[in-house]
Amino acid sequence: MRSFLGIALVLLLALSVLVLPAAAEEGSEEKAPNSILAKYDKGFRFTTRDGRYALRINGLLQARYTYVDYDPEIRYNQEDYSNLYLRRARLFFSGNAGGKRLTYLFHVQLEPSQGLSANDLWVEYEFTDLLRVGIGRNKISYGLEMLNSGSALGMVERSLMYGETDIDVGSDSAPGPRYPGGGTQRFGLSWIAPNGFATGGLNLFRSQGIQLRGERGADNRPGFEYQLGIWQGRGTNSAANQGNDHLVSLRVGFHPFGWIDWKVVGDVDFTERFKLAVIGSIYRDSTDQPVAFEESGYNLALLARWRGWSVDMEWATESFDYREPRATYDRDGWRASLGWFVVPKKWELRTRYAEIERLNDPTYRRAVDSQLGVPQVWDGSDWTPALEAKISEITVAASVFVLEWRNRLIVDVSQLRREFAADPEAVIDGEPGPITKARDQVDHRIRLMVQLGF
Repeated sequence: MRSFLGIALVLLLALSVLVLPAAAEEGSEEKAPNSILAKYDKGFRFTTRDGRYALRINGLLQARYTYVDYDPEIRYNQEDYSNLYLRRARLFFSGNAGGKRLTYLFHVQLEPSQGLSANDLWVEYEFTDLLRVGIGRNKISYGLEMLNSGSALGMVERSLMYGETDIDVGSDSAPGPRYPGGGTQRFGLSWIAPNGFATGGLNLFRSQGIQLRGERGADNRPGFEYQLGIWQGRGTNSAANQGNDHLVSLRVGFHPFGWIDWKVVGDVDFTERFKLAVIGSIYRDSTDQPVAFEESGYNLALLARWRGWSVDMEWATESFDYREPRATYDRDGWRASLGWFVVPKKWELRTRYAEIERLNDPTYRRAVDSQLGVPQVWDGSDWTPALEAKISEITVAASVFVLEWRNRLIVDVSQLRREFAADPEAVIDGEPGPITKARDQVDHRIRLMVQLGF
């Protein structure tokens, strides 16, 4: 089935590139309303002469190399990590149908490890600029960094706050390699433990749902935006809902000095006048699968742009309230990023700090019951249990645009640190087993990436 879909997609692209431009050339003489016009404008664009139908085709390829110098005193981290990786290989089909009010986005994933799959399948109708109704599969409108375009991040990848570390491979039963190692649950982009407790990044990822949204403003006057959605759940891929509950999210933004395109990180357009944006988000969800619990989250983001300088800041918190046995597990994190285009629209330098506490107020019992897990560290003679307190990163990056648009070369260097907590009253296997505060785990990472977009 996947092979058939892949062949069909290739044939569609060939038809679009070869046949439609020919049709455009023939129709240019007739000037019929439904004749096809073709051109390149940050993507291959095909439109009818009357503008009622349009198709834009974009492609993205990101090839990167990652090397991680692991701290060997963490269990399962005795070997360093070296990896060549096609992080993104994507095709985007977007446009309008029957008029400019009805728009669509089809986003196809082609990475070797993932196979052919649809990331986004979205259709939206605009009643007014403050009332647009969308339905399908898309990113859940919550927070900021997950909604940043993967081709416009300013660094090789999103921050550790969102669970992006490049190292999350191997089967569930294998210990790794995956960051941070030692025996805790996975720390991927949107990973959840078997009981539903999120141990990945502080984001909701993608889902199926329906959303109302609106925006008003312009580049040179104040702007307002909102997105209100009902979704199948957090990071869902299945077509059917497991119960009768849904996730509800609300996101509101204010741009007092003119609109900021928050999908793009960095002041790529070299904003002449200072711009600021404040964006707040909230979500609620409840489920009986795999166990009964309710979850909620809050997110606050701040952006600023001015003459090649950019600031992106974000904070988030989440709470998981389990019914049986009664327990509440909280987690939170934040990030701050500063960028400067040394050469406008060409060379950028960027630095970032981010941290995440996957379980607030950790104890041995809470780490086990929440299913976050308990890592093991070397005490000089044996592997002993430790308690994860927080994970943080410090990253510096340099990038240069080549050719035009989003073609880019990026290198970044990071120090990744995990701090541990003590639990002098820990009871392990029915026996007292005090846990002392282990020394910090310190890992170092370097990444290089080539990004090609059309």
